[in-house]
Amino acid sequence: MDLVSFGQTVFAGLANGALYAFVGLGFSLISRSTGIINFAQGEFAMLGAVLTGLLSVHGIPLALAVPTAVLVCGLIGGGLHVLAIQRAERANMAQLIIMTIGFSILIRGAVTWGWGSDPIVVPAFTGSRPLNFFGVTILPQALWLIGTLVMVTALMWVFFHRTVIGLALRAGAANPLGAAFVGIDHKRLGAYSFVAAGLLGGLGGAVWAPIAFAQVDLGVALSLKGFTAAALGGFGTTFGPIAGGLIFGLVESLSAGFVSSAYQEAIAYGLLLVILILRPQGLLGTMKRGAGDDHREEVLSAGLMPTRVSKSDLIRLAVTTLILLVLGNILTGSWLTSAIFAGITAIVVMGLVLLTGYAGQISLGQGTFMMVGAYSSGYLTLKAGWPAIDALIFGMVLAGALALILGRFIFRLRGYYLAMASLSLLMIGQTLAREISSITGGPNGLPGIAPFSIIGAQFFTDEQFYYVVLVFSLLTLVAGLSVARSRVGRALLAIRSDELAARACGANVMWLKISSFVFAAACASLAGSLYVHYLGIANPLPFGFNASIFQIVALTLGGFLSLWGSYIGSALVLAFPSIIMALGGTSTSQASAGLQFLIFGLLLVSVIIVQSNASGRRIAEGARRVIGLGHRGKAVEA
Repeated sequence: MDLVSFGQTVFAGLANGALYAFVGLGFSLISRSTGIINFAQGEFAMLGAVLTGLLSVHGIPLALAVPTAVLVCGLIGGGLHVLAIQRAERANMAQLIIMTIGFSILIRGAVTWGWGSDPIVVPAFTGSRPLNFFGVTILPQALWLIGTLVMVTALMWVFFHRTVIGLALRAGAANPLGAAFVGIDHKRLGAYSFVAAGLLGGLGGAVWAPIAFAQVDLGVALSLKGFTAAALGGFGTTFGPIAGGLIFGLVESLSAGFVSSAYQEAIAYGLLLVILILRPQGLLGTMKRGAGDDHREEVLSAGLMPTRVSKSDLIRLAVTTLILLVLGNILTGSWLTSAIFAGITAIVVMGLVLLTGYAGQISLGQGTFMMVGAYSSGYLTLKAGWPAIDALIFGMVLAGALALILGRFIFRLRGYYLAMASLSLLMIGQTLAREISSITGGPNGLPGIAPFSIIGAQFFTDEQFYYVVLVFSLLTLVAGLSVARSRVGRALLAIRSDELAARACGANVMWLKISSFVFAAACASLAGSLYVHYLGIANPLPFGFNASIFQIVALTLGGFLSLWGSYIGSALVLAFPSIIMALGGTSTSQASAGLQFLIFGLLLVSVIIVQSNASGRRIAEGARRVIGLGHRGKAVEA
């Protein structure tokens, strides 16, 4: 690579990094003031780009279209906080993060439903004729983007050091309890931070739009990369996300130039994984307690959790088995196919019940472990002639070992490190699955995987394979129930409620978290193996970030602590698109898909609000009972 090409690569990386920095700044602002990781942040950038494009198409000058689009993004950000976050006061941090995923789905659905997903051309601010600087071609709009970032950086410094609201945000981030004592309203600060994050995301998207097309698919990718930028630079810093965004953009660009564009994402996310292990607070951050959860956990049960499987559990297990057997006899055609996929998804969700519901740890990369199972079963049965059951078990062991190794590093820390690390692992795994064609078959995958067989019996038809999924899902349910109803399950709940108190009581917090992570990884690997034996092909497409989102949605709909609810949540996720199409009656596929996402997002947000309010009522009722018992027993002093 000559000097001119190097300069071109560096400038392209800086331009991309500037956009990531805008999104990362929004992540950092919300995280510092509320502790929430807002996965809708990339959608603000998408919305700013699309609104700017739509307004310009309808003849509105860019000088008016850009500020209008940015203002709308800010208002939507504040509205989401007021209408949803503040109504879920009793929600724990995991629920609030999942709620922001609902925001992302909602915004994406609204845009797709209203305007479709076709790209929109946005005119450049000062013309599209490129500039030549010592042989390096520079788009004027890229200079606008970088210049806007410089201006925002200066304004951010003034805001945080010279304004009352900025100083209040810093105080609230440094010491929430102390800030409350001096009269700083955390609700108002949260609304301010969501408004500011919406403005930042919208501004970045509006200025970026002329460089590329404005389109609805932009949001998910920007959320992932903005999240990475904030993690690299440091969530708890003012300017860390800017440095993280620029570094991430440069690593992406230089990887494409010096190695291969196919591996640029794997290298960039690999850098994030290394930073998380060696310097989890980010390049510019300082080590402190991880992203805290100032929201009290919901009451997790009516009383103490039993330490053994009870009679009612056995009754529920029998009823569940009976219902699933009946469904296998009456479902046919596409309904039976959906039931098979729902059963496979339920296996993944059962693992998440213990990991997220009981241990309080969010994983956004279960697709990684599904790929481990999928490719283990595919490769070993096709290339090595292994029996299907042996390959399935090998995949589960391999996935568990990978989770064990990663967990030994990640769970030494607190906060959202598992979410960051699992996301990085997923992006790396997706890249490797596409590129290591000698093992994975590349983008086309490994076709020709035989139907599942055991002890000479093969299961070819949907009717036969349904019972294979039924048996494995019930075995997973029994295993999960055995853990949940043991002292380990109670210890996991204690960790979720108050990690410091659990540690003080002698719980080995790190190993308990790792154990739940290993269990969830093994469940995901089992599901991946069943998936490829059913379809007959293993490829990376079904195991991406969207699959992780739908698994989280199924967990939320079924109940964070309900292993039985895994079946219900998974069935709802699989059936929801068909239900919306039947009720909506929309004529175009884009509008139908948008309506599905819109209602899906609304449903997810509503479920979190209802769940959190119900837990709040249980807390109040529990407090009243304790006080009442104390007075009757004369054990509470006046």
